[in-house]
Amino acid sequence: MTPVTDKVLVIDGTGRGHAICELFTRTNPDVTVYYGPGCDVIDHPRIVPAGSVSLADPATAVDFLAAHPVEFVFVSHIDALSQGYVEALRAAGHRVVGPTAAAAALESSKTRGKEFCRDHGIPVPEFEVFTDVAKAKEFLASVPYRCVVKTDGLTPDGDGSVVCETAAEAVAAVDRFAAEAAEAAAGGSSDGLRLVVEERLTGREISVFALLDGDSALLFPTAMDYKRTLEGDAGKNCDGMGSVAPHPDDTPALREELRAALVDPLLRGLRADGLDFTGFVYIGAMLTPRGPVVIEINARFGDSEAQVVLPGVRSDFLDLCRAVLARDLGGRRLDTDGLARCSVALVQGCLDPADPDALIGWPFGPFSTGQPVHGLTAAGPAGPAGPSETQGPDGADDTLVFCANIRRDAAGTPRTSGGRVLHVVGAGHTLDRARRLAYDRIEHVGFPGMRYRTDIGAGLAPAPAAGPAPRARTRK
Repeated sequence: MTPVTDKVLVIDGTGRGHAICELFTRTNPDVTVYYGPGCDVIDHPRIVPAGSVSLADPATAVDFLAAHPVEFVFVSHIDALSQGYVEALRAAGHRVVGPTAAAAALESSKTRGKEFCRDHGIPVPEFEVFTDVAKAKEFLASVPYRCVVKTDGLTPDGDGSVVCETAAEAVAAVDRFAAEAAEAAAGGSSDGLRLVVEERLTGREISVFALLDGDSALLFPTAMDYKRTLEGDAGKNCDGMGSVAPHPDDTPALREELRAALVDPLLRGLRADGLDFTGFVYIGAMLTPRGPVVIEINARFGDSEAQVVLPGVRSDFLDLCRAVLARDLGGRRLDTDGLARCSVALVQGCLDPADPDALIGWPFGPFSTGQPVHGLTAAGPAGPAGPSETQGPDGADDTLVFCANIRRDAAGTPRTSGGRVLHVVGAGHTLDRARRLAYDRIEHVGFPGMRYRTDIGAGLAPAPAAGPAPRARTRK
């Protein structure tokens, strides 16, 4: 099949996927993006939903491409990557940007990721891997430091990591993961228990991103993610409640240190292990007194960091992907606008906190979907991922809305369809300005049970001149 120039298929269905589609179309006026399974709420003439594509079945993408030929496919969702989506599409004759399943195992298996780093001189916390509960507990009783307990594989809500204050909390995390593994094994969907227990680091987390072509890496701006569910970084880890970019500690010197300590050894390790990795890599690290230390390697861009990093990119992303496919990324530079951005996730919370029988809401437990969403276009004529009325006179200040778990019903009404529903992003010359714009736009958007953190980016910039102090917020 002859590739169709300026048409691509993006495999994703998250706010990150929407941000990647927006990047393609904004930086190249001729490109059309098929987005599968995508989101039918996105209002853009060159972002076309491909709802027949399933993340779990690459054959659906092959069938779609038979009727809609493209220049290449960009796979950016770990569920698809870990199941061999890239290999299946290549076997069908398509050009693909994305890591193979063996390369994506650096994310889909925490054991594989840790061992890869250890084997290739990339700094990681002290860690041990266990398949036996009793031995894991013995280890916890023997170490002099606080621990983080992680289940080896992917988890649906990003809650497979428990940061423990005490040994008792670590033992409880081991028991929880063991019970979940036993339940999964009984249902035939698990091979058993595998845990990673590692030293708990101190410092500030940083998200490091690069585009890889197999030989070279092009660094993208850094970001800071808010993984905890509640204000003040309380509550359990989840897929993320918001992000800011650039990272507050970002400097040219730090970027060079991150490249030398993390990115360059990663590239050497991929080559040494014969891993076929193209596309984005996301290294979650901690800035510690002994230097940057890797917490995890991810085989795709971060979500919700993509929503604050990618809108600032000004380089033609279609051209960069062509360079990836040609293994010609070395020497390329990335142009960005230099603005600060703040993203806030709007999630499906409890519909009635006063009702003891109401579903508790994401990510604490069961939640009710299908709630009508209003205000997507009230703040601006361009709709989701379009500029709002808060845009400043110089064009620097702006807000965007990225769609995640939201779909139209038969009548065309946008309704919630999962935990993280929307990501609202503010941009400005300062992080303080970006925060104000993001939270101002949130006042125009709503759905029953909407919940969000009000402290994303707080304390990293001067406090707002007016307005209430940050507090937990749930809107009916």
